[in-house]
Amino acid sequence: MKPYYDHAGITIYHGDCREVLPTLTEKVDLALTDPPYPMEYDWCWQALAEGVEPLMIDGSLLMTYCGHYQLPKVLAEIGKVLTWWWLFIARNDSCPAIWGYNLKATYKPVPAFYKGHQPKHHLPGLFPDDLHIAGSVREAKALHVWGQSVIPEPIMRFCPDGGLVIDPFMGSGTTLRAAKDLGRRAIGIEIEERYCEIAAKRLAQEVLPL
Repeated sequence: MKPYYDHAGITIYHGDCREVLPTLTEKVDLALTDPPYPMEYDWCWQALAEGVEPLMIDGSLLMTYCGHYQLPKVLAEIGKVLTWWWLFIARNDSCPAIWGYNLKATYKPVPAFYKGHQPKHHLPGLFPDDLHIAGSVREAKALHVWGQSVIPEPIMRFCPDGGLVIDPFMGSGTTLRAAKDLGRRAIGIEIEERYCEIAAKRLAQEVLPL
């Protein structure tokens, strides 16, 4: 499949991840993504795990944002393919109200699963599971209706310098932009062409500080 964008180690594919992932062959060090949350996209958790697992190296992680109410499904579906490791949280500065539960969400769950052996750390010291967010959710949603702020630490800790990150639900390219800024290569897949265009424009900019 011909890439939509391919420059300086960053590649974008315009298409359905269920069709694109089986065509890829290069092994990845980290999968970091944010699939859509509405119930009509519940298929994505199984597709994500089955599509990414063949590309993952031993000891690599799949980390995904999800809604709190989706955790049982996410753990069940991805857990059929990969091994559950940890639940990270990304603080949510917009604190949206979840009216059906009468709650205010102050963080987003980021469950992590690994392939083979326990994850390989590429930085010394302890790694807090309260993930630092670079930028605001409001800024992210200005680029994509379901956009999230970038979480740099997983890319730095679980992907070596020059390693490869994959985001099968790329959206506006936030993960790819962060990977580029941090000296990693990245592959993104996005089904809507308008977001591929936004991501390509973001990636054409010079490296930005996180």
